[in-house]
Formats: sequence, structure tokens, C-alpha cells
Amino acid sequence: MSVLDIGPSHIKKQTMKKTNLIFSVLMGISMLSCSVDQSTGTPVEEAARLNITFIMDADAERLDNLGNPVTVPEGNAAQNPDFEILGLHFIGLYPDKFTPYDEGVTITSTATTGSGGALAIDFDSEVFFNEEINTLSVPLSYVAAGSYEYIRTSIGYQKYTIVYNLEGAETEIPDWPEGVDDNIDVDGIVASFLGYNTYIGSYVIKDQTVTVNGNKAQGYFGLETKGNIEGFVFTQVTQGDAPQTTVPNPINDTSPVPEGSCVVTGQFPSALVISANATEDINIEVVVSINNSFEWEDGNGNGKYEPLLGENVLDMGTRGVFPSVVD
Repeated sequence: MSVLDIGPSHIKKQTMKKTNLIFSVLMGISMLSCSVDQSTGTPVEEAARLNITFIMDADAERLDNLGNPVTVPEGNAAQNPDFEILGLHFIGLYPDKFTPYDEGVTITSTATTGSGGALAIDFDSEVFFNEEINTLSVPLSYVAAGSYEYIRTSIGYQKYTIVYNLEGAETEIPDWPEGVDDNIDVDGIVASFLGYNTYIGSYVIKDQTVTVNGNKAQGYFGLETKGNIEGFVFTQVTQGDAPQTTVPNPINDTSPVPEGSCVVTGQFPSALVISANATEDINIEVVVSINNSFEWEDGNGNGKYEPLLGENVLDMGTRGVFPSVVD
């Protein structure tokens, strides 16, 4: 088992299936259920822990900003991204729908910085999860005892693969081979930044490094594609800004989140109860809907994303958060 130390936390390695990508977030000092007293060799029981697992699910319900079921609107098209990396800035628990955003119980919160001018999430300080390094836990003694109906998570970064069409390459890509049809589907790697404001030094999309050294507002993204079309090798890197980022918050009327943030809110089917002096672990699964979460303006109605024809990304936010306590 490999463990990644990120400040006071550790991330545990687990095997994960490619479909229904799982990111586990379990903060703490020790990843084992028990340890050994070195002087006597006697097993010593570890403290009970809070374990949180994030599941990126393309089959989960698709919600709007207010938590209502919604379909892709006419004139737009969307697809389910194939996730690679999830970056988190904040996780918190909330007793009820009247608890203000800034009065919940914080499980984790990463650094902010003023290096780019206005206060922003420090991209390099976010907690990143992938298929290999994916587990984190916090002792329950670190969490205030109580009853919690809601969980909130600030999603700062997403990296995933989408499919798009090269229609328009004959005129838009220099040296495109003569006579080669550009109606070709290719994979594109997207690095998207969902935080209210993120300070980025540089980031790697797939193989290409993009240098920013400044703040980027919510919706900024980079897209990289490499291809070999009948011997013509090309690399494309584009940057853009999605005008909308869906942030489901079913309790917006009573507990709104800061404007422009990507703090998604989900309600437990029944309240999460954390007792004082708990002796058993509590395991939470948080299903994050990525059901048609990559959405674009479908200018010709063919259901294909064709950026070289001027089709613009409209939304790349998540589409709902569904937490539950599991055995």
C-alpha cells in the first residue's frame, strides 16, 4: 500500500474501477485500523475515523443550480466526461438547511493566496485525487459531535477526457493535408478550474504545460489534443472560459453559497449523527453527478462538439451531490 503525505493528511492507495470513477477522501495521521505497541507487541486499537468517498457518476440524476432535475436545453448538446483528476478546496458538514455557509463544521480547507492580486484559491495547494492515490481519513475526535443533514464540497479543479470533432480543420489548422476529410472524432484532455478565483502558476493538461502566473475566474479551462491524421501530426492547445458553471444548491433560499463559488450541496437521506467519544468508523459516500456535465452550444444540431466551427463551451459544472452513510 502506498501513502501520500499532504501536510497533516495522508492518502491511501486503493484499486479502483475505470467505470464509475471513485475518489476517496479520508483525512488523518494513520491509515491502519490498528497499530502495535512497540514495547509489548500488543495490538492497540486506533481511534474511530470519518471516511469520505467521492464517486463520480455519469448515471446520477442531472440537477440545475437549485437542485431541480433538468435536461439538456434545446440548441445545446452535452456529454459525460471521462474523469482523471478531481481537485478539492473545501469539505464541510452542516446541521440543517438554515446553517449559513460560513458556520458549518469544516473537515478540510486548503490554502488561499493574494499572489495574483485578489484573494484566490492556491491551485498548487488543493487536494488532488486520481485512480492510484485516492484515500484520506480524519479521526472522528477532530469533528464536533452533532447531527448533520448536509455536506458541502468546494470543487476547485477537474481534469477529464472528452470527445470532439475536427470539422473545420481544413481551414483552421495550418498545413492540414489536402484532400483529407476533417470530419474526424478525437479525444481532448480538459483541465477546468471551477473555484471562484484560482491562482495558477502553471499546469499540465496532458503533455503541454500552460503558464499563467495569475488569477483565473471560475470557468477557465485548457484543452489539449494530439493527433496523427494520415501522417500529419498535430498538437492543439486552446484556452477558454465557460460562461456558466452549474453549482447545485437545493437549500439556496435558506443557505446560499458565495456567488461565483463551486460549493456544491447535498442532503443525507437521514441525518449523519456523530456522537461524542465514538468508537466505530463512519463511512460516507458522496455521489457527484457528471451526467452530461460538459455542455456546449450545438450550432448545427448534430450532437458533436465542434470547436473549430465556433461552437462554445457553455457549462462544465457538476450536476448534483448525493451523500449517504454506508457500512
